[in-house]
Amino acid sequence: MHLKYILFLLVFTASSGVVLIGQSDYTTAVNASKKTKEAYKKAYGYILRKDYKTAKKELGKLLKKDPTFVNSYIQLGYIAEAEQDLNTATNYFKKALELAPDYYPKSYMDLSRIAMKEEAYEDVVTYLKKFLSFDKIHPNLVKIANKRLGDAEFRPKALANPVPFDPKNLGTRINSDDREYFPSITLEDELVFTVQEGQGQRGQEDLYRSQCTENGWEERQPITSINTPENEAAQCISADGKLLVFTVCNRREDYGSCDLYYSKKINGKWTKPKNIGAPINSKNWESQPSIAPNSDAIYFVRGGARGQGDKDIFVSKLQSDGTWGIPENVSELNTPYDESSPSLHPDGKTLYFSSTGHPGMGGFDLFVTRMQDNGKWGTPMNLGYPINTEKQEEALAVSRKGKVAYLASDRLGGYGSMDLYSFELPESSRPAAVTYINGITLSATTNLPVAAEIEIINLETEKVVLQLQTSKRGTFIACLPVGQYALNAQKEGYLFFSANYNLTEEKSLDLAYRLEAKLQPVVYGTADSTKKIDREPIVLENVFFATASAELKSESKVELNKLKALLETNKTLKIQLNGHTDNVGKPEDNLKLSEARAQAVMNYLIEKGIDAKRLKAKGFGETKPKYSNDSASGRAGNRRTEFEVL
Repeated sequence: MHLKYILFLLVFTASSGVVLIGQSDYTTAVNASKKTKEAYKKAYGYILRKDYKTAKKELGKLLKKDPTFVNSYIQLGYIAEAEQDLNTATNYFKKALELAPDYYPKSYMDLSRIAMKEEAYEDVVTYLKKFLSFDKIHPNLVKIANKRLGDAEFRPKALANPVPFDPKNLGTRINSDDREYFPSITLEDELVFTVQEGQGQRGQEDLYRSQCTENGWEERQPITSINTPENEAAQCISADGKLLVFTVCNRREDYGSCDLYYSKKINGKWTKPKNIGAPINSKNWESQPSIAPNSDAIYFVRGGARGQGDKDIFVSKLQSDGTWGIPENVSELNTPYDESSPSLHPDGKTLYFSSTGHPGMGGFDLFVTRMQDNGKWGTPMNLGYPINTEKQEEALAVSRKGKVAYLASDRLGGYGSMDLYSFELPESSRPAAVTYINGITLSATTNLPVAAEIEIINLETEKVVLQLQTSKRGTFIACLPVGQYALNAQKEGYLFFSANYNLTEEKSLDLAYRLEAKLQPVVYGTADSTKKIDREPIVLENVFFATASAELKSESKVELNKLKALLETNKTLKIQLNGHTDNVGKPEDNLKLSEARAQAVMNYLIEKGIDAKRLKAKGFGETKPKYSNDSASGRAGNRRTEFEVL
């Protein structure tokens, strides 16, 4: 089609925006004699029938009669390129430009295309910059030229600076003589992937899973409650392993040619899959989902009906009422070409995807981008050679720790046409290290789960990094980059729960933090129990003071404002603020310090409008330790501020 279009352009029109008519030192298909035009059309007919031998003979006759007939050189160049005689093709295009430098600027594009095949990247850049200097170039050609220019400038640098890449086949417990591809992985290293059974690329597609253990990967198992006699593929499993979103095509109830479906894992079993519905699904093609680390957004790819047209990355965010919002085009990543396979790491700020539009090695390349402070994604960075090659590289999944990545490849030495591999991701392409809290919210009196609101604040920035509602079962998983966080759990009718997490230690990357957030009712004898129960004071884990001082640190405001809100919601509630210290120093000094700290919290609440009659402050010094003072961690736990309901 490309050659046919070019020939049509040169035979029948001079108004395409790339053919320029100048002086008469040469002859063209536009200003030639009637006899020459007829002969040229005859040669054109042979080219359309791919009778290149006869076409070359006829074009040669035209040049014998008129050596300045530019169009013969151009067509001979296209024929030579079609016959893979690139050197001859280059000479013909150069001859055309030598005769008529401004007649057909697209010859510079043709030369750049051939130079690209020959990896003569400096020549590619020279030809394209010359081509782009012309006026009135067709926008489609400008698009192609800019893409090729980016590739030509990128590739020699990538080839000269290869990144470390040593892929390891995941072995026969995962791979087979079938096609395995599109990996996705949970926080706890459960791998879910697509398997296409049978020969060729039109076989049955199903979803499989395997768990990584101390002994390696378990034998793969089909997800039988999801798979059907039809195809299920191009999936993503959520970080907590409880939400599976996948692609289904051409079912009668669907919105378009391919739609996204979902299933939830409840009590260890997957629910019956359902169409995720509008507005995510549409009359267009939707596929290749990626679930945000806390399941509050879904990135996916949308193309035209039946996957035709350019494919772009979209994102839909979970709304407060539990529905999915109108998908937004991720414009900072999308190009006039195709983007595919978004994969958001559990850090929530690092996104991997494939693209044919950004500068690369050829075909689909893998890229990484990072979330900026303004909420937009930054400039994509190519993962480099030899991770990317002239072949198709798509669908990357990166482990929670950020060091190991998984991808599908048809490289030699595999078990089938496509296998899954793991490799150590280069340092420059790694996400932030991530740990996670595996929690449950409980009633302090019945020890039964309750649904509650969870809020997690980064204590360094004092910004809320996560808000979520736990399920009726009270469970939640929170993915967090390494750092220091405050966690608050609250529910109407209950006192709030406070926790503090210093997730900066290396060990926090190995195991999840287990959390039981036990909520005390504001008033006993109602929903929880008819029996009077002694209350435990609630530690304000995220109230901090300067060393040996009663001066509140700024990061304490988040938690103190929570306490203020609790008192405003429960107008009759009265509390006592308790101050405690460790046993370092004189007992009398510690008592005074604890009293001053309790009073400082009380003063803060009064300044914020809480009636002083509802507040008391008391210091206990070192007299009520919760932990042994023989260790630094024990002493830190004993230096605390509490409140208890009066």
